[in-house]
Amino acid sequence: MIGKSYLVVANQTEAKIFIEKDGASDLEPVVVLMNDDGRDTDSDLVTDRPGAISAPSDAVQGVDSMSRKDASEIEAKRFAGTVTDWLENKRCTEKIYHIDIIAEPGFLGKLRNHMNKNLAELVGYTINKDVVREDEKTWQKYLKDAGRGSALQ
Repeated sequence: MIGKSYLVVANQTEAKIFIEKDGASDLEPVVVLMNDDGRDTDSDLVTDRPGAISAPSDAVQGVDSMSRKDASEIEAKRFAGTVTDWLENKRCTEKIYHIDIIAEPGFLGKLRNHMNKNLAELVGYTINKDVVREDEKTWQKYLKDAGRGSALQ
């Protein structure tokens, strides 16, 4: 096992990244990435000032109703890009053995969508849980239940 192993615990608001040591029985904090807009509602993220919204489709000739992604979804995708960019930078500058991810299900999908092939190949265990606010013992238990490392206690 040559290289570092990382654990990412994330949701659309926060991503905590650790180096896994001794089969993930010890987690060394590396960085916490924050998305201050991650839990805001669309009305908090999008202005309603005059001229900032489009007219209804029947009020303007040639404009049909367009589906609009909600602002919180766009913000979550942007943050997923920030997290995967950080991981990709590490992949390019140091040897990574593997990356385990514990993330809320929707955000896990967004992370996967932003990963390139080389980064995606490093992903080991993925766990669909929103447990960013839990402690290390909880994360280690989820990793152990998934089959990660016999050294986990």
